[in-house]
Amino acid sequence: MSTATIPAAAPEIKAGRILSARDCTHCFAVPGSDSMIDLVHPITGRSCCFDRTLEQVQEWEPGAVLMKVDEYIASKAARQDSPIEWQETTVERYEDMLGVLPPAAWQLGAFLVGEPYDHHAATGQPRFECFVSRRGQYVVSSRPITRSEFATVVSELRAAL
Repeated sequence: MSTATIPAAAPEIKAGRILSARDCTHCFAVPGSDSMIDLVHPITGRSCCFDRTLEQVQEWEPGAVLMKVDEYIASKAARQDSPIEWQETTVERYEDMLGVLPPAAWQLGAFLVGEPYDHHAATGQPRFECFVSRRGQYVVSSRPITRSEFATVVSELRAAL
């Protein structure tokens, strides 16, 4: 993480123009957290939602720092891409999660819970909880996975047949 400073407003940001989120290159966030506190207005240097300075944000989020949005996204994506580990679960939890919503995907006893848990910070791809039933054992992924990761899981299950 850098010790970011807010750059002077880019010349293409003209007075009176409505800003978009893409205009904001910095944010307030707590390093290692999964949620950004707020984007930083590129002209005022204050939070976009509540018009607060970093010092004011730190009053209610003591660990908050100013950082580049790209660095925040890269850091969060790295945490999201941690290795998948399989943890034992019960048949009851497997069946509850299978029945809570229609699965987003379901093959060879593996399924993605029907609603995304979150979205990947870098790609925007939805990530789902994944459950697998294999030879009387029930496991759940240690973190949400994308559809492409699910395809890999299914390929591995197919190869093991």
